[in-house]
Amino acid sequence: MDIKSMKIDLIHWLTELQDPDVLKNLHTFKSQHDNNLDESTKLLLNERLAFYGNNQNDLIDLDDALNDLEKDL
Repeated sequence: MDIKSMKIDLIHWLTELQDPDVLKNLHTFKSQHDNNLDESTKLLLNERLAFYGNNQNDLIDLDDALNDLEKDL
């Protein structure tokens, strides 16, 4: 599995994840590794997370978006 596929798989898994303990562990892991990001990357990630948090009902499922793109090709 290539990196892009792994990321997509993890994103799908994470969006469905309901276990608070796993989410807390992932958040801790992310926080520990945030220090490796430059400030502009951190800002961009925080903006995207805020957008997601404020617009969850307006977002399109990745599979639906990919299917629409394939139809247009």
